[in-house]
Amino acid sequence: PATLNDAMGQVLNHQIRNCLVEVDYKGEALPELAVSWESTPDAARWTFKLRKGVTFHNGKDFEAQDVIDSLNHHRGEKSKSAAKGIVDPIVDIKADGKHTVVVTLKTGNADFPYILSDYHLAISPAGTDAKGLEKGIGTGPYVMQSYEPGVRFFAKKNPNYWKAGRGHFAEVES
Repeated sequence: PATLNDAMGQVLNHQIRNCLVEVDYKGEALPELAVSWESTPDAARWTFKLRKGVTFHNGKDFEAQDVIDSLNHHRGEKSKSAAKGIVDPIVDIKADGKHTVVVTLKTGNADFPYILSDYHLAISPAGTDAKGLEKGIGTGPYVMQSYEPGVRFFAKKNPNYWKAGRGHFAEVES
């Protein structure tokens, strides 16, 4: 997700992963893997309540550490992520239990939930390294079966997808 730079990669990423926030057709930020968020009055500290009962394609439960590791993947000093600039204002990310994440920013940003909808910031299981990211483990509507960049992507419907009204097809091939 860090180095996706084409439209096809973006589409494929959203087939297998979710973000904390999504933006609807009206341009409004809506909860996705987060169920709610609130900020301090200065918008410098954000608390995200996470959706319970969501599992990754590999059966692992979705928890706060997954969010922390996924965001930190883009924040590293040697990160080549295209999202590095938009997560640079984050000075601290910590868990407050298994289903709450607290993010502290350098300065206030009332649009921070919108930033978390960026396709680069899709959530992967905690501890996932670059090789693991290539396996495509996510919480999305489709489970990647095979991927040959520029040639073929094949995925099957996630039988445990948590989001009603999404993932309509049994298989997807691009």
